Amino acid sequence: PVGRDLPAGRAGGPGAAGVQYTPHSQQFPRTRKMFDKGPDQTADDTDDAAGHRSLVPATMQTGFCDWSARYFAQPVMKIPEEHDLESQIRKEREWRFLRNTRVRRQARQLIQKGIAKLDDQIFLNRNPGVPSVVKFHPFTPCVAVADKDSICFWDWEKGEKLDYFHNGNPRYTRVTAMEYLNGQDCSLLLTATDDGAIRVWKNFADLEKNPEMVTAWQGLSDMLPTTRGAGMVVDWEQETGLLMSSGDVRIVRIWDTDREMKVQDIPTGADSCVTSLSCDSHRSLIVAGLGDGSIRVYDRRMALSECRVMTYREHTAWVVKAYLQKHPEGHIMSVSVNGDVRFFDPRMPESVNVLQIVKGLTALDIHPQANLIACGSMNQFTAVYSGSGELVSHIKYYDGFMGQRVGAISCLAFHPHWPHLAVGSNDYYISVYSVEKRAR
Repeated sequence: PVGRDLPAGRAGGPGAAGVQYTPHSQQFPRTRKMFDKGPDQTADDTDDAAGHRSLVPATMQTGFCDWSARYFAQPVMKIPEEHDLESQIRKEREWRFLRNTRVRRQARQLIQKGIAKLDDQIFLNRNPGVPSVVKFHPFTPCVAVADKDSICFWDWEKGEKLDYFHNGNPRYTRVTAMEYLNGQDCSLLLTATDDGAIRVWKNFADLEKNPEMVTAWQGLSDMLPTTRGAGMVVDWEQETGLLMSSGDVRIVRIWDTDREMKVQDIPTGADSCVTSLSCDSHRSLIVAGLGDGSIRVYDRRMALSECRVMTYREHTAWVVKAYLQKHPEGHIMSVSVNGDVRFFDPRMPESVNVLQIVKGLTALDIHPQANLIACGSMNQFTAVYSGSGELVSHIKYYDGFMGQRVGAISCLAFHPHWPHLAVGSNDYYISVYSVEKRAR
């Protein structure tokens, strides 16, 4: 049998030269320095570890290990809190579900009564910066107002400012789009800037917590410099968790937020910027309005060389808004700065209806439920039209300011459910209008 005795001169005690023997495995430190020549019997492991740490920048940190520890520390034999009928998380989620159902029902009943006017000013306040983007929360009385580099949240029922924080975008960039993610539950706010960056925030408009950035990434790269650009435009598809993004680029980029990866780059096939995006998950269609006046329809199920299924060139100027109605027979509605409203059937090569509203538009939105079109003008007024082109309201003055004239309209947006309209102007004011009081 093979003996386990050490050979002569390799005994565990001192040898002839009186040198303490060190096993071969201990001659190599546990950690190696970068560009190290090899093991050094006189070096100490702690010195090597310190040298290794000195090569790692202090900014390179991660919370992945802490997150993994918390995840694997959770019990596997216990029902998760969101499935436990008696847990606080489950009760809060049920409360939000009932609230959302109530908001949808009450808003639908109000719209079904008919809207004769939409000029009752229910909120007016001065924003810290000039409003550039405005967005209603779908289920709470909160409206987000973005200026160049900050976000302000207002309670339009109580007239109070809820929160105000810096978006973190660099100097000489601006916020050009916002979306609420998971608006039916614990909401997140997505902001997009004209340098192609996307940021997602939580704990906004929360009196007990400070806003916190959840994640951020470069949504679009190689943004083209233009004298008049659209910046970055996005459209959020809640059912699938997909984010459509485009702008001063030649593609429509689709992000899967669940898998945290880019899914597809669809070439626009145009030499102009994309000014508006609208999608429909049930038909897998994406509608893009462009700065050259064209409306382009893409089917994201098809190959990239064939996905552009229709191109309309009836507008002769910048498209302010392109909207795809969310039902099986839904039409495409588009409006240019010249005030021509066109309705397209995606199956037909030409428009099926044309309306004419005011010219010189700076902002426009279409209500998804009430069949209303609201537009803002550089001539300091807001006009609301029905889907048939009839004028519903014409707003020129603020209430309560002795007839003060509104400023040039910089942005506006409808509430997703209520017949409410938020308007931002260059004089820093943000206002919210609703139907006449006797109808509420």
